[in-house]
Amino acid sequence: MSETPRQPALSCLRTNALLLFVLVGIGLGLGLGFGLRKHKPSEDAILWIGLPGEVYMRLLKMTILPLIVSTIITGTASIDPKSNGRITSITFAYVLIINAFGALLGIIMYFIFTPGEGITNDISPDRTVSVTTTKVETSDMFADMIRNLFPENVVTACFQKTQTITYITKTTTDLNVTTTTKRKEITNAAGVNILGLIVVSTLFGIAASKLGNMVKPFLDFFYAVSHLVIIALNWIIMLTPIGVTSLIASAILKVSNLETVFNSLGMYVLALSVGMGLHLLGVIPLLYFLFTRKNPLYYIAVSLRAWMTVFAVASSAIGMPELLLNIEKIF
Repeated sequence: MSETPRQPALSCLRTNALLLFVLVGIGLGLGLGFGLRKHKPSEDAILWIGLPGEVYMRLLKMTILPLIVSTIITGTASIDPKSNGRITSITFAYVLIINAFGALLGIIMYFIFTPGEGITNDISPDRTVSVTTTKVETSDMFADMIRNLFPENVVTACFQKTQTITYITKTTTDLNVTTTTKRKEITNAAGVNILGLIVVSTLFGIAASKLGNMVKPFLDFFYAVSHLVIIALNWIIMLTPIGVTSLIASAILKVSNLETVFNSLGMYVLALSVGMGLHLLGVIPLLYFLFTRKNPLYYIAVSLRAWMTVFAVASSAIGMPELLLNIEKIF
């Protein structure tokens, strides 16, 4: 039986139903937020409006750790041990190049759009004033990255990461003399140490690939975990429109002065959007072409759905199933 003109359209709608519902959720969140602002809802009301979005984000974050660990262990264990070193080196180089381009692009966007220009915080030194602030310096960030690559405890890496904080104390006297002192402290910040878990999982996977049948129960467990988490994540992703609506509406209701916020964040949002657009549509497709010698337009077309889905929610976990499917389509 020949295919009617309606069937391709319906098939396209079914394939992109989630993306369409997410866009509808964004519109509903904006409408709900601006509409309820006129009624000045209480803090308790705003809390309950944002609670579905908060629960949604907690569910997404819950899946990140088991998904990363299980997929990396099973992926590296399934590769020929002789190829592991070469593939790991290529992957590390690719990630390093991508992040270096991203950082460079971010610096360029800052100098082009200069977000935050004109915002000052002057203090008149009429008397002795002592102010202590905290700052994370660039050199410390690189040192912390190396430390986090090699966690001293696998268990604590699941919920803590190393972070160096510089405490800066500025003391200003009546004589208009300012004395600055610095003190660095290595602390444990709350959050998943993704870098450390990737290294540990890769190490376990490579070791498992060399042991053969001896570690079959070990690998079977993580194969089961990876499939289980992906199924659970697909269920959670179905709640994305509700979560997006709740998060956007509550964010708008929490802002006391929208005009001030939009003025102060406008250039930042513009710089971020332009930078991300150039990175996703320019840098990554170019590197994809250089590494694979394949048409980057096909890569962009296949990845666009995952990009749009992740763009609506500030979590990379929601794009994991789509990205895994994209890898199968591309390669």
